[in-house]
Amino acid sequence: MHAKSNYEADNRIIRCLHRGLAIESRPFLTLAQELGTTEDELLEVIRSLIADGVIRRYGAVVRHDQVGYSSNVLVAWKIPEERIDEFEAVIQDLTEVSHGYERVSYPEWRYNVYTMIHGHSKDECLSVVERISSAIRIKEYTLLFTKREFKKRKLDLEGL
Repeated sequence: MHAKSNYEADNRIIRCLHRGLAIESRPFLTLAQELGTTEDELLEVIRSLIADGVIRRYGAVVRHDQVGYSSNVLVAWKIPEERIDEFEAVIQDLTEVSHGYERVSYPEWRYNVYTMIHGHSKDECLSVVERISSAIRIKEYTLLFTKREFKKRKLDLEGL
């Protein structure tokens, strides 16, 4: 754990981060004031939580449709087990890929890796899929384009 670990304080910071930041020039300053600390101290604790692996990733949840991404495709890939790390390296820095998961495959559904790709058009999404496919030299995949979004929300951390 980080040097000044305080379970209750750390949990409070994590809950505040999960709630989201204000859209302003210094959102961490506002959050620090709410928490009764300085911006530098808050950022130091957040960096420590990241370094300790308590926070693995922190990013924005973007409503893709509200920023011009009108096309989304879930790609189910059939990736050999020994090439999963290679596949991950290929998609890691692609901004068009928001999600990537490895899952169990079944005899009737051999796909074991899933990526969610966002684009301004269907053709743009297909171009990203082709770039990934070419880079990893895998042609076994299926495309599941989004028709309609039913639900999207952050995980409720209250009570955890």
